[in-house]
Amino acid sequence: MLWPTRGQDVYEVGREDLPAPLDEVASHYWWVRWRHGQARPFRSQVLGHPVAHLTVEDAEGGRMHGLGMPAALVHGLVTRVFAVDLPAAGRVAGIAFRPGGLAALSGLDMRALTDRVVPAQEVLGASVRATARSVLGEPEEQSRRDALAGCLRELLAPVLERVRDDDAYATVLRAVELMRAREQTTLTGVAERLHVSPRTLQRMFGQYVGASPLWVLRRYRLQDAATAIDAGQGEDLAALAADLGFADQAHLSRAFTTLIGVPPSAYRRQGRQA
Repeated sequence: MLWPTRGQDVYEVGREDLPAPLDEVASHYWWVRWRHGQARPFRSQVLGHPVAHLTVEDAEGGRMHGLGMPAALVHGLVTRVFAVDLPAAGRVAGIAFRPGGLAALSGLDMRALTDRVVPAQEVLGASVRATARSVLGEPEEQSRRDALAGCLRELLAPVLERVRDDDAYATVLRAVELMRAREQTTLTGVAERLHVSPRTLQRMFGQYVGASPLWVLRRYRLQDAATAIDAGQGEDLAALAADLGFADQAHLSRAFTTLIGVPPSAYRRQGRQA
């Protein structure tokens, strides 16, 4: 979340790793609960990872993301800052897929979901409606996690071998590992390490992730920049830019401002004032 201290009195968040074999397509289970006394909705802003999410959501006020609540939803990759106006109270239980994981599971071209939130049954079938009812009916977070994980397990079981044999998905995952570890900071470098052409990598990422590999590489660098500033490590922005692989501080500032709306120095200052 951007400016995380702004919402510390509004929401609680948590996450847990998922067991095998769910971890072959999904990263983790996460949850958020919120309540605030403001007359207007509280705006939460998130710089999301390049992944899709399966969520079960409920909120006072009846609507979020332009859709009626409660609902089971699939969120595609978000290219911008994800801003959501939280009504007075609500909760979300979610599963974050691995990059490309939902495509490997469903066979869907993820470009169809980029910057979209859709009813989950449109992507994963009618069975998720029963899952939503089960999740919403559970009083404890662990029970909600188990219900949502059980849904994913049922969806994955009949296609697990296909997922394991999906060479393109495996290539996407290896590329993401290189990007996250900062072992390669250029598209050409990533492609060379994986012994594929940049064009092939672009095609795979478009289908499996919903964005280009260069976009994903840049998103991870900007997430790392925001995280470092939130942790108080952004005093020397020139050094931070160099560490993250930007050409210089000006390059970092332009990219950061274009996406988040303020330069790194202002983001740092506003975080301290929150």
